[in-house]
Amino acid sequence: MAVDILSETKCKNLEDGKHSDGRGLYLFVRGASRTWSLRYTDPSGRRREMSLGVYPDVSLKAARAKRDEARTGLAEGYDPQAVRQAVEDRTVATITAKCFDAIKGDLKGNGEAGRWLSPVNTHILPKLGGMDITKLTATQVRDALSPVWRSKTSASEKALQRLGIVMRHAAAAFPGEMDLQVVQNARILLGSQGHKVTNIPAMPWADLPAFYAKLGETPTELAMRLLILTASRSRPVRMARVEQFEDGVWNIPAENMKNSQSFRVPMSEEARRVVEAAVPLARDGFLFCAYRGKPISDAAMAKFLDRAGLEYRPHGFRSSFRDWAEEHGEDWTLAEVSLAHSVGTKTQRSYQRSDLLEQRRLLMDRWAEWVTHTSRNG
Repeated sequence: MAVDILSETKCKNLEDGKHSDGRGLYLFVRGASRTWSLRYTDPSGRRREMSLGVYPDVSLKAARAKRDEARTGLAEGYDPQAVRQAVEDRTVATITAKCFDAIKGDLKGNGEAGRWLSPVNTHILPKLGGMDITKLTATQVRDALSPVWRSKTSASEKALQRLGIVMRHAAAAFPGEMDLQVVQNARILLGSQGHKVTNIPAMPWADLPAFYAKLGETPTELAMRLLILTASRSRPVRMARVEQFEDGVWNIPAENMKNSQSFRVPMSEEARRVVEAAVPLARDGFLFCAYRGKPISDAAMAKFLDRAGLEYRPHGFRSSFRDWAEEHGEDWTLAEVSLAHSVGTKTQRSYQRSDLLEQRRLLMDRWAEWVTHTSRNG
């Protein structure tokens, strides 16, 4: 039987059809598409076919190497597809998915927001996802993270931490085959991130009325208005649903709160107006929707500020509120409770049954009066 029949020139110019290179290796041509395939008889005597990739991504030389490797395995009694599946079951990407499935029940909202996986998907899997996790080295991890280790300190640190969790999951799946020092050694090789903790940029409270007066009525801008007026975090606002607003109160469910406890927010007159303006734009029950009917993204309000040439972050409006309250002599406890912060010791909180809703309503009314006074007077 002839072997190594094709050439690179032939591969580029073949007509549609099935073209043999010998020993079961074929190049299937259909228009501009060219796909390698290996036909073989497995150890049980069944005729099988296995894809070897797309030409020219997989060159003729590489396809032949894959064919010869598969043939060697067959001679030793191994089915090449079973071998491939076993390798895929050990990849960093596969183990990451299995690890996430195992731990997502402990994550807020079952991890559906994607925050746990995002750093790994962005900084680990593109370079290491296809590798056998049992053979991963500290040097490989260092090389994957070094480009962002000092420029994206938070994301790269989270990526490394979560890779460590994935590695421990793999150690349970493959006892005795994992080097659990890989992440620690990679951290040593990466060195110090050399960063200082900085506060989230917050707009000075004195500048808020002018900024608020310029906001429009798009879903993102209405969400920004509600964010400011309620001093809320961005997730409760982004995930707000029409039915959560009733009788001047915004009832935020536990799954949208950082502390996983439901929370009531008293609505000022302006906050109620914002909600009423947003209701006609709601889709599928979500108050602030993007174009495809899903809640606006985590980055939507941040991008709005960026486009406006402002360095502030949406979360910073909570600091703006806190500074305003401090400067105006507002009650410290009311301000902290309005931010959904825990006040007092655990024992003290067990005796504090009230969420001070009506007292907080007066505070949030005064805050709204300040935020909107330029709009009213202008």
